Amino acid sequence: MENNIWSENIQGILMLDLSREMRFRDDRKDLFLNILGLKEGMTVLDIGCGPGAITRKLSSWLGNKSKIIGIDRDTTFINYAKEKARKQNIYNISYIEGDALKLPLEDNSVDACISHTVIEHVPNKEFLLEQKRVCRPEGRVSVMYARPDKYIKTEPEFLPKQSEREMELLDKLFKETDDVFKKYNVAKYAVDPVELPELFEKLGFKEIQVDGIAIPIATDDARNSYNEKVAIVEVQKKQLLEVISMGLHQNKNGLSDEEEKELKQLIVERFDKRVKLLEEDKNIWDYTIALLQIVSGMVV
Repeated sequence: MENNIWSENIQGILMLDLSREMRFRDDRKDLFLNILGLKEGMTVLDIGCGPGAITRKLSSWLGNKSKIIGIDRDTTFINYAKEKARKQNIYNISYIEGDALKLPLEDNSVDACISHTVIEHVPNKEFLLEQKRVCRPEGRVSVMYARPDKYIKTEPEFLPKQSEREMELLDKLFKETDDVFKKYNVAKYAVDPVELPELFEKLGFKEIQVDGIAIPIATDDARNSYNEKVAIVEVQKKQLLEVISMGLHQNKNGLSDEEEKELKQLIVERFDKRVKLLEEDKNIWDYTIALLQIVSGMVV
């Protein structure tokens, strides 16, 4: 039986795939691999793999001698991940539809487990115990979770701003979003920065580590080519348009057809103005620095 709850109600394919592609850039390869303790030849399990962006990165970073497994309970994500890997001729990844709390794997069958922004949606203890079960002795379980309360986000003077009308239509569309999130336990099991490493200890993990990675998304950064700068803006636009489509799925009567068309046009116009600034070679320094916290422990 298909399960499309997450992809239809919480986060769409584009939102997840593009945002994770931006977080796990190739120039951060060594940083991520060192913190997660991943090496060539390992069998690595990515729990809650979504559309597969991180598994594809690991496939590239760790090489064909490694085996990457992606598990997600959402059928749409799994099908998308399989198809994208096939189109890119990636053959060392296997994708499985399954529950993070009942992993469809044998005991001691992988060298490392990772997850990215999953633990806050499931009971923490059960989530970690399942990974401890499937991970071999001396393997490492690593939990990555975002800290939105610690983000740095700039709103410079010349950034094209949302109009009052755009904000009005967005508010109207998403007025029932909180109910949807509660229904599907979104962030119900939010992580406490102290309690999580303590939980690793209580569950018998050793060599527990706490790390943090600051991830900047800065359009005007000089290391980005012009095409890369435009791509960042386009990604942000596509993500917002996808969010609107999901909002309409959740709240079919939230906007009339005319209002939907108006809202999308306002968004396109706003992002077109941002691209225009790039064309004019004007830096305005709108950027976000996201904090990704990582807690990991060794299985004994």
